[in-house]
Formats: sequence, C-alpha cells, structure tokens
Amino acid sequence: MFAVSKNDRKVDKGGIRVTAKEYLRQYLNAERAINAKLEQISKLRALATKTTQTLQPDKVQSSMENKTQKIIAKIVDLENEVDAEIDRLVDIKAQVEAVIRQVPDAAQRILLERRYILGETWEQIAVAMNYTYRNICYLHGKALVAVQKSFHCIS
Repeated sequence: MFAVSKNDRKVDKGGIRVTAKEYLRQYLNAERAINAKLEQISKLRALATKTTQTLQPDKVQSSMENKTQKIIAKIVDLENEVDAEIDRLVDIKAQVEAVIRQVPDAAQRILLERRYILGETWEQIAVAMNYTYRNICYLHGKALVAVQKSFHCIS
C-alpha cells in the first residue's frame, strides 16, 4: 500500500511519491476544491434566476430559455462533480485520520489534527496547545517523522 524510502524519506502512494506533509495536506486541498465548486454553483444559480427586461419578448424569450437550460445543465454537472469530490474527501479524511491515529505521541497527534484536518495556523496551534511557536515547529518535525514511521509499519 504505502512505502517509505530511507534515502529521501518520502511516502510512496500507488506509485506516486509524496512527502508526509503533501499526503496530510490532501484533506484541506480537497475541501478547498469542493468550496470553489460550490461557489461556482452559487454564481450559476444566481445567473439562472436573473431576469432582464426585453423589448421583443418573442425573440428574446427563446434565447433566454436556451441560456437558462445551458446554465441549468452546468449546475447539474457541477453538482455531480461536487458529489464525487465529497465522496473522495470522505475517503481522504478517513485515510489521513487513520495515519494520524497511528502516531504514538498524543501531543503530536493533536498538532497534526489541528494543522491538517482543521487547517489552523502554527500560531493558533501554539496558543491552543500552550506551546511556543518554536516548540510547535519542533513537535511538527517529530510528528512528520512519526508519520513516516507509521507508513513504514504499514508497508
């Protein structure tokens, strides 16, 4: 499933080599992609419901119906993409959480959850955990090594 190269300390996921950070960041990246698609859907819905005055209702009516149909088709396509992306996000979240759960140190697990699941900044994590910024950076480095070791145990 996953393997770690001792030379470059990278995770091998299905033939694609990624660092532990890149692997953990998948969750937030997928979440951002979903939010962008939802925003697109919202804009398309607003465009579909927008009405304008027409001077020649017979000619404009049919062209407006065609535009509305195209917009509705785009909305449906985007909603299907969002549904698929949400399914993928749930899978990614479960995988990332499983990897984080394998980290033996509780403080490191909390740090990884706050950073890679909740998307908090280093400063927010330091305040929440009552650590200095420097200690959070050090703890993060140790946590990434623990993630690498957990991948080594899985393979």
